[in-house]
Order: sequence, then structure tokens, then C-alpha cells
Amino acid sequence: MSGVIRDARPAEFATAGELTVQSYAPILAFGTDDPYLDELRDAQSRAANAQLLVFIGGSDQILGTLTVARPGSPYAQIAAPHELEVRMLGVSPAAHGQGIGTQLMAHVHDIAISEGFLSVALSVIGTNVRALQFYQGLGYRLESSRDWYPVADMPAPLKVLVKDLSAKA
Repeated sequence: MSGVIRDARPAEFATAGELTVQSYAPILAFGTDDPYLDELRDAQSRAANAQLLVFIGGSDQILGTLTVARPGSPYAQIAAPHELEVRMLGVSPAAHGQGIGTQLMAHVHDIAISEGFLSVALSVIGTNVRALQFYQGLGYRLESSRDWYPVADMPAPLKVLVKDLSAKA
């Protein structure tokens, strides 16, 4: 699907937040009571403290979104100094399978290369097999030594995946 990827505008924050919630709600460890839902919904904070991207499709609809966190920023949880971190990739359920996630990730890879990062890192809950397969299909590799639990009672760790971009610089 063709579209435009750009930074989200303030009038789009609520829509981007709800789209992210829709994408994550089915896979959250604690279901509809998951405290992460509030963070997913808060696109305004992501835009203020990281880079919030949106994919705009036909009829000027937001069909995808993700957060780009640079090392040391409030949204960077796992990024090493040489890594750009991706957080909260979400695609509208109506647009699944149309390449929007792939285009958003390619855009992030371009940002990382242009800013001199050697790799891109992200976390995926270990039970989200579909996301793990998606990222591995894009060339990400699991770095099991970096897996982590953001809260103590999570049923599965967050798996860390990294894509090396140093050969493309």
C-alpha cells in the first residue's frame, strides 16, 4: 500500500494512541487491565519525548504508527549508545498484511543510517510469535542475553531483537 510516513501532528495524537492500543490489546500480558494501555494511548508524551511517526494512507487516514527512541531519551529502554530503538509499532487491524509495518520499519532503518547508528533494537513479548516472525523476516536477530521483564509478574519476558545496519552505512 502506498502512503506517506512523517512525524505525527498534534491533532493526530489521539488517533495514533488509539491505533496503538488496538494493535497491542490482543497480546498484552494482563489483558484489558494491563497498565501498559495508558502508555500506549499517550501518543502526546511519545511525540514530546521521542519521535512519533505515522503512516498516512488513502483518505488521509492514519494506518500505522511507531515510536523512535534515541539512546538516553525517556522512551529508550534497551538501546545501547550505538542503537536506535523502536517502540510501539501499531498498524490498523483493517490494514494488516498490506506492508505498512514493513514500510515504517524501512523508514526507521533509513533514519538510523542517516544519523550514524549501527543498529536498531526493539523488544517483543515472547508470546507474540507473529511479531517475532515479522521482525526476524526483516533481518532482526534475537539477543537472548538482553531479554528482560519490565514488571516482576509478567508471564513471559520481553525478547530483544537487533538488526545490524553497519554494512549499509
